[in-house]
Amino acid sequence: MELRQLRTLIAIADFGTFAAAADAIGLTQSAVSLQIKSLEDEIGTELFNRRHRPPVLNEKGLRIIEQARKVLNMCEEITRQSGNITLEGTLNFGAVPTSIASILPPALVMMRERHPKLHIRVTNGLSAELAAATRSGEIDAAIVAEPTKLAEGLIAKPIAREPLLVIAPPHTKGETDKELLEGGSFIQFSRRAWTGQQIDRFLTDRNIHVNHGMEIDNLDAIGRMVSFGLGVSVVPLPRTGSKILDGLKWLPFGDPPMHRTLVMIERQSSPQTQLIQALTTVLQQVSTTQS
Repeated sequence: MELRQLRTLIAIADFGTFAAAADAIGLTQSAVSLQIKSLEDEIGTELFNRRHRPPVLNEKGLRIIEQARKVLNMCEEITRQSGNITLEGTLNFGAVPTSIASILPPALVMMRERHPKLHIRVTNGLSAELAAATRSGEIDAAIVAEPTKLAEGLIAKPIAREPLLVIAPPHTKGETDKELLEGGSFIQFSRRAWTGQQIDRFLTDRNIHVNHGMEIDNLDAIGRMVSFGLGVSVVPLPRTGSKILDGLKWLPFGDPPMHRTLVMIERQSSPQTQLIQALTTVLQQVSTTQS
């Protein structure tokens, strides 16, 4: 019996059909069927009622699902507690730009030192794009801004919590975040990004009326625009990102201050769960160290 067979079995239970499970874990439907047939042959009993279309778990299958979840949870716990286990293989991974400029580089260094045979391929993009790529199986996992609603078939684990700040040119008039924001041209963190959408909702909820000017999806570019006196903005402050505040006037956004959360997303029952968990743990460690 192999863990990948148990993960596939759980994926079928979670997603309802062999086809949906195949899409979620990045296999073909025939590969899923072969894994389940092999598992049934090994334990000597059928787990599905195949007279139904699509097949459904029978009573024995339902009982084994409960045990399979316990086994995989135990394996994940062992992985978390055994940082000296050497991992190998390839992890196709996505990350939003702010994480690439902050917590990801030191985390990758730590992963290389601990697991020299593990290869991590990194691509960057906006949260929505990375979530779609993860769900389709184009990539294995991604660091994204926490969504309002997570797409079906994905799970998320928190990595870092970043404060939202109002930044303005040094001589901007205003003593509160609301006064700063309403007193100048507003440089919007792109609303194509989930963080930009979150900021937009916060502005509406707080009844802050801004004078929209530019809309930019690059944090460093926003900082440069503000430093040249071209407007004010609300931005997340990433770990190791305090240099963006040099020479600027800034205040926490909201009272109490508002934050955004970065999370690791992956497909439910992903075949790369062990690698993803190892990277998630390191990212959480880096985030805590840099807090």
